[in-house]
Amino acid sequence: MDFIDVIKTRRTIRLFKDQPVPAQLLLDLVDCARLAPSAANRQPLQFVIVDDPDLCTRLFENLAWAGFVTPKRNPPAGKRPTAYIVVITNPEISSVTACSVDAAAAIANILLAAWSKGVGSCWLGAIKRDEIKTLLAIPDHLNINSVVALGYPAESPVSENAAQDVKYYLDESDNLHVPKRILAQITSRNGFGRGL
Repeated sequence: MDFIDVIKTRRTIRLFKDQPVPAQLLLDLVDCARLAPSAANRQPLQFVIVDDPDLCTRLFENLAWAGFVTPKRNPPAGKRPTAYIVVITNPEISSVTACSVDAAAAIANILLAAWSKGVGSCWLGAIKRDEIKTLLAIPDHLNINSVVALGYPAESPVSENAAQDVKYYLDESDNLHVPKRILAQITSRNGFGRGL
């Protein structure tokens, strides 16, 4: 798949097949993450791969899913992620702002690299950080930025142009629709508000 096609076709996946993601692919995703831009090249990020089925179940209990369509889009047993990457920041290496920006760049690499290999993902920020730190024995001085859920897709969300409302929704056939603002609404050329 062409890289621009990877970007344009990637959607957040919240329902997954009960099929493990290969361990080497998970390592490759973290490798892509570590190569993302980093403010002043400080590289304050660390990653924990979770693919043990029991640990995945325990981690799942500390995550919140799809606030606009909850509880209908909470993945039921058998449709849950089969792996996670927990993104950790070290505020002793970089500022909180720089850590957040670095994490976002790294996570974008994970999401896109995963999709290029047919693996769906969901970037989760509504998480129980203290419980996850305990579960994964993450030292107190480190912060959990986000959790990326991974697995082979069991749904095909629909991207569509947004009129005004960008709230995602389920249609009568239980398909998830994800409105996106159109390019002309968000882009100016040679000065703000000048249009294309």
